[in-house]
Amino acid sequence: MTTMAPIWSKQPFKTIYTTVILFETLAFVPWLLIRFSLQSARPYPEWSLKTSVLTPIFRIAFKWYTATRYSGMSAVISDHKKASHRHALAAPADASYYSGVLAPGKAVPAPVGGLWYPTPLFATSPDIENTKVVLHFPGGAFVLAFGQETWGKVVTGALLKYSKASHAFFAQYRVVSDDTTRFPAAIQDILTCYNYILSLGIRPQNVIIGGDSAAGNLVLGLLRHMETSPPISLPFPGAVMLWSPWVHVTSRAGADFRSQRTSANDSITADLLQWGADAYFPDHEPTEEEVAYISPLNHPFHASVPLYIHACTAEGLYYWIQEFADQMANFPGNRVKFSSTRNATHDLIFAYDREGREEDVKLVIEEAMRFFEL
Repeated sequence: MTTMAPIWSKQPFKTIYTTVILFETLAFVPWLLIRFSLQSARPYPEWSLKTSVLTPIFRIAFKWYTATRYSGMSAVISDHKKASHRHALAAPADASYYSGVLAPGKAVPAPVGGLWYPTPLFATSPDIENTKVVLHFPGGAFVLAFGQETWGKVVTGALLKYSKASHAFFAQYRVVSDDTTRFPAAIQDILTCYNYILSLGIRPQNVIIGGDSAAGNLVLGLLRHMETSPPISLPFPGAVMLWSPWVHVTSRAGADFRSQRTSANDSITADLLQWGADAYFPDHEPTEEEVAYISPLNHPFHASVPLYIHACTAEGLYYWIQEFADQMANFPGNRVKFSSTRNATHDLIFAYDREGREEDVKLVIEEAMRFFEL
């Protein structure tokens, strides 16, 4: 579906809006510090002053992203150039892999970039077949790119510290900018990156595919594709790990989010989700099969790999994620583990550093590794 871009996304209005938001934020911070200096006044008594202040600041940031339509992709490209020694560009896989819903139309498979942590892997790397790798995709409501170095260090720092993986590839799929990058372009990119990891000679059972927020949705899309499309010679990974996956994506995403009682104090906003849903949906009425990919809730499927799903009880998506996890767990033959972190906001793997929740993220990752038997 097509929506008109806000006036603030064009100059000179973008500069005016940015200036207003900046001054608004500078004035807002002292008030937040005073307001939340008393623990009893915080959204949750156990929240720190830092978390209580930063959460509404993040909502302001997402308000700015949404109004100006700034995707962040230019910052990702810049960081990839700066870290060229760890950058890799995944080439599209064999054309036969992109079948069914992923078949080329307006969206066609394209090269996908990402950064290796701590060092790059190559087909010639020692003992490459036994190397354990996490392939992780950052969220962004399908419209924001968070593949920058800053976020890559935060996310992979925890994943490598507390899992048994020695390397991580933090990949940036295409975010929606026009009709060629709507659904299913991003899922094509997820497949492209996984194929790239396997092309190095890494055994599939040594790969954990992870995604947070909207990227968790995309990883589910890859898994559904591998399970339900005509057989392709792409072996399943060892496991899949999802952080706060956005599983309920509808044409009224903003209103849906506001209806959740846990949304009021979350770090993300209804308007961001509405922008993301409007942008991501194809420019035609989606088929029933496409809807299952776009909005996995109420569309469970068989999963041949262990699936670990995490959510936070103070996030607006919590109850949808919990319900989806139950649906997947009750599907015959599935191995699914759901866990939650009490009173944490959306996307623990991204938020743990700013919220001082490293112990929480440690417990989650270590529990997932035990569940995966890795």
